Amino acid sequence: MNKKLFNNTDDLKKKIDSAISKTKNINDKKKVIDKSFSSALSRIATELLAGLIVGAGLGIMLDNWMDTKPLFLIICFLIGGFAGIYNLWRQVAGHGLKIGYFNNIKKD
Repeated sequence: MNKKLFNNTDDLKKKIDSAISKTKNINDKKKVIDKSFSSALSRIATELLAGLIVGAGLGIMLDNWMDTKPLFLIICFLIGGFAGIYNLWRQVAGHGLKIGYFNNIKKD
């Protein structure tokens, strides 16, 4: 029995190599999936948070300039939230960074 194992060392090496390559491929695929999911989550958080921060900052500046404390903060905060959601929708829909309305009319 020992002779049989020692004679087939090449087969054993091939099986070990194939098993190692399969586990590496599985681990690589998991890492890619995790990276894409985490990047999508960070993109969503960035889009929403950026809209809210810019809106709130603009609202605070307008309130200080016009001396109307909560009015513009609330209005600009809501507008910033809508802008963040709109940017998120554009990203999910695949429109990317195109400007304006998206017409499906092809020009010849």
